[in-house]
This record gives sequence, C-alpha cells and structure tokens, in this order.
Amino acid sequence: MERSPFERVGVIGLGAIGGSIALAAKRRWPSVRITACDPAPITHEAVTQGLVAALVSTPAELSTCDLIIIATPIPAVSGVMGQVSRASRGALVMDVASTKRAVMDAAAAARLAFVGGHPVVAAGGSGLGAARADVFDGRPWLLVTSGRADEAREAMLATFVVGLGARAEWTDAVTHDRVMAHVSHAPHVVSVSLKAATGVFSPESSPRSTNDWDGIVETNADCIADALTALAAKLPESAAALMGTPMVRDIFDRAATLKART
Repeated sequence: MERSPFERVGVIGLGAIGGSIALAAKRRWPSVRITACDPAPITHEAVTQGLVAALVSTPAELSTCDLIIIATPIPAVSGVMGQVSRASRGALVMDVASTKRAVMDAAAAARLAFVGGHPVVAAGGSGLGAARADVFDGRPWLLVTSGRADEAREAMLATFVVGLGARAEWTDAVTHDRVMAHVSHAPHVVSVSLKAATGVFSPESSPRSTNDWDGIVETNADCIADALTALAAKLPESAAALMGTPMVRDIFDRAATLKART
C-alpha cells in the first residue's frame, strides 16, 4: 500500500475541518500517525476510536511531526504559530483558514516552513461530530507558497492534499483574498444583513460561527468592502428601475457564463 507523503501528522484543532482531515487521511493511508492538539472532550473519544494515535495539550508537543496542520479559527492562528515555531524542528506547517494575507504575514514573522492552505468546502456544522472523510472529494484546496518551504516538500504537500480527495490549486495570497471576498465573504455579509433587516433572525439563519466570521471580516475587510462596492454599482437604484429593465436576467446570464468557464 502506498505510504503517506507525511507519516506523522499533527492536527491543531480537531473540529469539523481538522477532524475531516484526520478521517480523510486515515481513509487514504491507514498507517498514518495522527497526533491531535485540542482540549475538547470529544478528542479523547477520537483517541479511543483510533482516529488519532495521541493527544497533546499544547502545539509545542508536536515536535516529532513531519506535517503540522493548524485548523483553528483565524483569530487563534497567529498565537498558535508562535508556539509551533518553538517546537516544529523543521516540520512543514499548513493552515486551513479562509483568508490568507494575514496568515502568511504571521507565518513569516514566526519563520515557519509554511504553506498557506484553504480547503474550499462547506463543513455543514462545527466540532468533530460534523467531520466527514469525503468532504474534500473533488473540491479545490487552495495553496499559497511562502517561499520558506522547499519545492520538494511543497510537492509532497500537494500530493497529500490530493490524497485527501481534493484538487490542489496554487495561487497567491492577494488573489485568494480578493476572489474569496467576491464569491464567499461579501455574499455572506449580504445574506446575513438581509436576514437581519427582516427583524426575524432565527438560530438556523445565524452565521455558522461568530468567531470564524469575525476573523474573516477582520482580515479581509478591504477586499470585502471592494466587493460590496462593486455589487452596489451593479444594482438598480429603485424598484421601478428594477422592474423596467432586464437587469436581473442580465446578471444571471453573466453569472451563468462565468460558471461555464470554470
């Protein structure tokens, strides 16, 4: 059986995404050794069930890992990197955050051998209970080079991502944040704002995780603002203008054309 490009993988944050990485890795490479760093009680069950081989209390205890994956909310990433940098001993480090510029800056400050990562998936919940081995299947996993990891290990990481079921696609941090602002972050802000405007805001319609979205908005506010400005420029100024023009049909037609190109 083919071996994993990284035999010893540390996952910091065994929630929906971190847990899915562990499940997908064990599905592809049953012999891979996964060490988890997460205080949640359910993590102990993951050890009992054999999903992870060991559980540690701090990122500093992951010094024996070949690959360390930071799967925490964005506000915690920078602090975690500081801890990892004191213990990684040359391990390759990757995050899974939905924005990349601030993360890449933090990785540079921590002097990590780092590759930015973003699996473009909908977790469908939070916590390890929402993790699924197939969540990455056929989905893009965006990768951003930091220049501090050699090409051979970057290639190994791309192979690892593909082994999880995803499509590895390389981009840069600025392009990543601009595109995600237009296709995900700004639409989410608009959706939540419209629901809030109704005066009826049910738990089902609230953001999946306030902490996650606080981090996204804080680290990508400029690109989100640009996306919202571009959207406003395309919208009609009144209901009469909307009803009197084929604007909505034109918007949908152009969106369909763009989708067909991807």
